[in-house]
Amino acid sequence: VLGLIIGTVGLINFLVYGKSTLALGSYIPWGLWVSLYTFFLGLTAGAFLITIMTYVFRIKIFSGIGPLSAFTVVVTILAEMIIITLDIGHPLRMYQMFTTPNFKSMIFWMVVFTLAMLIIYILETYYLLREEIILWSQDPGIKNRKIYQSLALGRIAYTEEDRQQDHRRVRLLSLLSIPVGLFFYGSNGAVFAVLLNRPIWNSTLTPLLFIISALVSGGALIVLLTFMFKRDDAVIHLLALTIRFLLVVMLILEFLHFFISYQWDVLYIVTALDLILYGHYWWNFWIVHLILGSLVPLYLMIVYHDNARVLAWACFLIVFTFIAFRLSFVIPDQAVYKLEGLDTSYFHARLRTAYVPNLTEWLVSLWVISLGLLAFLLGTRWLPVIQAGRGEEEHV
Repeated sequence: VLGLIIGTVGLINFLVYGKSTLALGSYIPWGLWVSLYTFFLGLTAGAFLITIMTYVFRIKIFSGIGPLSAFTVVVTILAEMIIITLDIGHPLRMYQMFTTPNFKSMIFWMVVFTLAMLIIYILETYYLLREEIILWSQDPGIKNRKIYQSLALGRIAYTEEDRQQDHRRVRLLSLLSIPVGLFFYGSNGAVFAVLLNRPIWNSTLTPLLFIISALVSGGALIVLLTFMFKRDDAVIHLLALTIRFLLVVMLILEFLHFFISYQWDVLYIVTALDLILYGHYWWNFWIVHLILGSLVPLYLMIVYHDNARVLAWACFLIVFTFIAFRLSFVIPDQAVYKLEGLDTSYFHARLRTAYVPNLTEWLVSLWVISLGLLAFLLGTRWLPVIQAGRGEEEHV
């Protein structure tokens, strides 16, 4: 709540004065908010994978966190939609994307599949929670019964036939989410990969690194939530083992990305890579991302592999520092002049590549993160997200 209050100052400033309040420019049009968008995008991946393994492949060990994972997908997609809508600007004009669509635009398809994923997971979450919602709506001891009665849509009883129908609906929605999810993540990665004059983005390793890193951060979030709300040590140990493997793969891919790009020996590519490793924000890569966000968690997961609490702390470090990885991906490739002499041709604050997020950008980011956290906490408090997972063995 405090983050929402503080962040509202920046949000009001942005809504009143527009993008002139941001530190973006002609050469760096994508900044902190796009990085935060990719951060939220990564967090959806782990929860998405859990729902697939639970309701499509029927892996029972994850059944207890199935509803929690589905609800997590909804919250993180809403958060990423809010931040990217603010970044694009003029959110009230969004309808024009569908009245006058550009089918050749990757951003159009990104929006289509993002909305499709949101609708699928709202429905899936509802059908997973419906039994508990109906029971709560008829319980005199439950506070705010009218809310649950409205969510129950007039139903006062939940039969075995209803349960079987909801099982089939959840499975169908989970099956549908596989192709939609692949296009969802693929279109988001393609928004970066199709830009030919951005060599760090336009790489054969970028889509793979994008997916693996998303699974690492998203899986770490699920471990953290499982420890906080379910405390299922068997699930935590299994997921932590998977994350440890994916984290090693991510670091190898990251090394190959740098190694291959340096071998090209192209000036603006080398300059962009040098900005990541040796520029003003070298600490963002070396200290925050590599040490705190990768090596320390990897060490903890190897040495304390049987300690659920330590594994949860390791995953907290991964999630908390993952924004550093996204910043290192989004900013440096834009911060290099692609034409010789361009830096001396024109002089203006909006024609510089020395980008530093300003106070408004940080405050709005704080507002969106706080809103997402508040929505998640309220959901776990007032919706049967945790309770619905207790009988999920039959659901899979």
